[in-house]
Amino acid sequence: MSKIEHMSVAEVKRRFADVIGMVQHGDTRVVVERRGKAVAEIGPVGAGELHAGRELAKLIGSGGREGGEFHEMMCRVVEERRRRPPRPVDLDRKSSPRKPAP
Repeated sequence: MSKIEHMSVAEVKRRFADVIGMVQHGDTRVVVERRGKAVAEIGPVGAGELHAGRELAKLIGSGGREGGEFHEMMCRVVEERRRRPPRPVDLDRKSSPRKPAP
């Protein structure tokens, strides 16, 4: 489980090199706050996807317990997708093609 630090924008600006070091060398994520409200998060590359997979597993219920089969499967899926290059997106296409129902 990663450690979470909360810092103001001003503090992050003042200590940016330290913040990067905490994230790079430790198991730390930094929640950046503006006027007491979280506005951003700084964490290790890929941690957001892994965190999202864990949160999804928790939402599923008991099958999402850390160390459980579903949890491990979701972590593998998230890790695999993180390693893939992004898929190209055709912004000119009006809608996605749909297959007719059988």
